[in-house]
Amino acid sequence: MSVIWEKGVHSGKMDPCRFVAVTSTNAAKIFNFYPKKGVIQVGADADIVVWDAEATRTISKDTHHQAVDFNIFEGMECHGVPLVTISRGKVVWENGELNVTKGSGKYIYNPVHAPEAYARIAQRDKVNQPVKVDREPYTGQVWPAGGDNKKAAEPNKKAEQTKSPPAAGFKAPAPSSGLPESRPQTKRGHRDLHASSFSLSGQQTDDADGHRNAYKVVAPPGGRSSIQF
Repeated sequence: MSVIWEKGVHSGKMDPCRFVAVTSTNAAKIFNFYPKKGVIQVGADADIVVWDAEATRTISKDTHHQAVDFNIFEGMECHGVPLVTISRGKVVWENGELNVTKGSGKYIYNPVHAPEAYARIAQRDKVNQPVKVDREPYTGQVWPAGGDNKKAAEPNKKAEQTKSPPAAGFKAPAPSSGLPESRPQTKRGHRDLHASSFSLSGQQTDDADGHRNAYKVVAPPGGRSSIQF
């Protein structure tokens, strides 16, 4: 607690009320001890610390009350020292002396899933639950499982009759050219665009056209240009 007071309150990053919340109230809420712990009120345990904010102490492995021979904060000088600690109405720390007896502790039952930690998770799960949408039953046409009957073929025939004729001067590529444009049409009258257009021969649709050595851009979109390529 002295380290939090030194780095938080004494340095100006938090106020004393925030210090109490961090070290006591919030911890009791997370472990689901609140309001039995973490607050001074009627019905709560009489756990109180009398704090001297101006006093200083140096942390050392030689003076701490821990079962280890080292301290990661060794030599750190901190402001804020507990003068008196009261646990369930009994003074257990005073004038630097620990006054406790073996077996004086008491087991405190705390239910699982503390609201402070799990309320937001429960709310999120509730919001993300799927919601049933009531709709009228579908009464339209259903495509048959086989996909090959006379009724299903009628729309294709109508589409073939209303198909616009090719533009004047259009010449379809020879079927034997091997190009994507020369592939046979599907049953619906369209090209199979999912088939690969890769050819080992490297043949392209404009191989028969002559190629210019240079191109002059006269008036591209956005302005006039005379760049020579």
